[in-house]
Parts: sequence; structure tokens; C-alpha cells
Amino acid sequence: MNPHHSFSSLDPGKQESIRNSCLEEFVRGGYSGASTNSMCKNAGISKGLLFYYFKNKKNLFVYLTDYSTKLLIEKFYEGMEYNKEDLFERLLKWTMRKWALSEQYPLHYAFLVKQLLDCPPDINLKVTEMRNEYKAQSLSLFMHNLDFSNLRQGISKQKALEVVFYVIEGLKERNIAKYKQNPRPLNELHNEILNDIKEYLDICRHGICNGRD
Repeated sequence: MNPHHSFSSLDPGKQESIRNSCLEEFVRGGYSGASTNSMCKNAGISKGLLFYYFKNKKNLFVYLTDYSTKLLIEKFYEGMEYNKEDLFERLLKWTMRKWALSEQYPLHYAFLVKQLLDCPPDINLKVTEMRNEYKAQSLSLFMHNLDFSNLRQGISKQKALEVVFYVIEGLKERNIAKYKQNPRPLNELHNEILNDIKEYLDICRHGICNGRD
């Protein structure tokens, strides 16, 4: 969702100031509790101007989702090296790389996490479409130079990927539910998630791969 062209004509520093003010408010209150009045006050602009740029709160939210997602994806792949490694090694490496970005861009990362917890159904549909498009692009890059030589005989690459991705997606949903019940600093949650991922991937490894250290 692109803003009005006049927003893109602003000084980059002013654009960032407006975005950050809006991101901070969405992180604070989620979509339902975020105040556009607070956004405007912190950004030093009028409410009329904010809506001139973005039309409404919904479009602003979708724009920030797209902007934050693109930013983190761009930084994620910046300087990426695709060394030959197996499925499990790559999943762990990419997970750690993603979390490292959460420390470099905490506001954008926190916004995307908050979005998972508080996003109206109509907006969530648009956001899910956007997310699936980026996932499809990421999958082709994830597969580049991936080593499947240790798969057990008779196990297809596709089935191996499906099994592991189902596990990862299940862990994601479970951790979202846990975070909803008990919000904590994300770095604390990362440690628990990493232990879970390692344990479940170890089960997958020994279930679908030949015995090899």
C-alpha cells in the first residue's frame, strides 16, 4: 500500500520520523489501541496531514507492514553466503541471522511481532497475502546450494521439507500463543524458542536422515 506521492517527496529524515512515531504507537497499543493523535503529536504533524499521506489507519498499518518487512528482508539477504549445508544447519543459521536483525532493527521487528497478536481480520487477509508472497521468494533462496545427501533412502526432498516446515510452523503458532499469554522481552523468548527448535530438528534429523554426525 503506497502512501501519497507527497510523502515520498519529504526529506528522508522526516519520513523516518513519521514512520517511527507510527511504529512506536502500534507497538505500544497494537492496531486496536494505537492512537493516531499520539502518532501525529510525536511526529510533529497534523492528523489531517497524516491522513492525506495514508488515507486512513488501515492503509497506514499495511504500509508499515510492507515497509518493515521489505527492510528486514533486504538486510537479511545483504551479504548472504550460500555455503553448502544441510536443511537443519541452514534453518538454525537463518533463524539466528533473523534474530540478529531484531537487535539491529528492534522497532520494526517489534511491530511485526505485535502485528501477529493484534490485527483485524480484513487487514490480516491482506497481510497474509503479502507474507505468503515473500515466503515464496524466500523459499527459492533457501533452497540454493542446499545439501540433501544425508536423506534416508526413499525420502524425497519435498517430503523432507514439508515435515520440517510443518514442525517449524507448529512451533511458531505455539510460541505466538505463549507470548499472548505472557508477553516478555523478545530476547528471552528467543532463547526458549531456539532450544525448542534444536530439540525438534534433532528429532526430525534422526527420523528422516541416515545416521551421520
